[in-house]
Amino acid sequence: MAPPRDEEALSEVVGFVLLLGVIVLALSVYQVYAVPAQGRENEIMHMNLVKDRFTDYKIALDSLWVNNATGVTLSMAFDLGSGSATTTGSGLSIPLLSPVGSSGAVSVASGGSVLTITADSDEQEIPLGSLQYVSGNNYWVDQTWTYEMGGVFLTQTGGTTVRVSPPFSVYNTGGNASVSITPVNITGSSLLAGSGPVRIESRLRNMPPYANITGTFSAVNISIDTGDEGTARAWRRAFAAAPVREGIPTAWYEVSPESSLSSGVAWIRIDGSDHVTLLAERADYLVSIATSASLIE
Repeated sequence: MAPPRDEEALSEVVGFVLLLGVIVLALSVYQVYAVPAQGRENEIMHMNLVKDRFTDYKIALDSLWVNNATGVTLSMAFDLGSGSATTTGSGLSIPLLSPVGSSGAVSVASGGSVLTITADSDEQEIPLGSLQYVSGNNYWVDQTWTYEMGGVFLTQTGGTTVRVSPPFSVYNTGGNASVSITPVNITGSSLLAGSGPVRIESRLRNMPPYANITGTFSAVNISIDTGDEGTARAWRRAFAAAPVREGIPTAWYEVSPESSLSSGVAWIRIDGSDHVTLLAERADYLVSIATSASLIE
């Protein structure tokens, strides 16, 4: 007669398989829900840092211009991406259970948008370079931050908005309109992409003033050709906000209609009650980008 079967070993195998299944299920749930949440939080924090750096950059360049610090090089650094878990520190890290670090690209380019200032029969065309950061996020919405003509602009899925206003104002002086504008021109050509730190170096150049567009005129027209409808819409809002915050009568000025923005051009015309006083200051910067990666970082 055959002895009864011993199933003790089989039950241990079944138990191990069930335990392994529970572990795999738990890791899968963590990877599906926790890892993206952590990655999204990291990218939101990083984009807030980029926003702060662009705001700081605008303030720093304004300080150079206000103090007429020509020839002085201003250096500012920030990280292109949020970094990955495999490169952050010497502690224990499992790449499978850690969010993938984001990346980004920063570029400086001459030209681009063109600002045109027309004062009666005198006209001045000024090419406006820009400094731009484009994110490469994996878990959150991508953003593009642009420093152009002294303003900071944010572009994402919903369009383009002004985060820091450009140096443009319209105000009342003795019953007539006065206009002050500082066309900030950036010269340079550089592009760096990745996730490491970069260094942006800027120098205020000594350039002759715009003599023919400073004085008293019957009317002043300021237009900017961006080549993009979304950016032109943001500039229209910047133009329209300037006289409103100073309480300028609507009869003194006119801004480009919404229907004309498809051409990528936004403009404002200022007539005042009798004449317009225009002050156009010059600010030209030479900008370069360099990597600042090192063994220490």
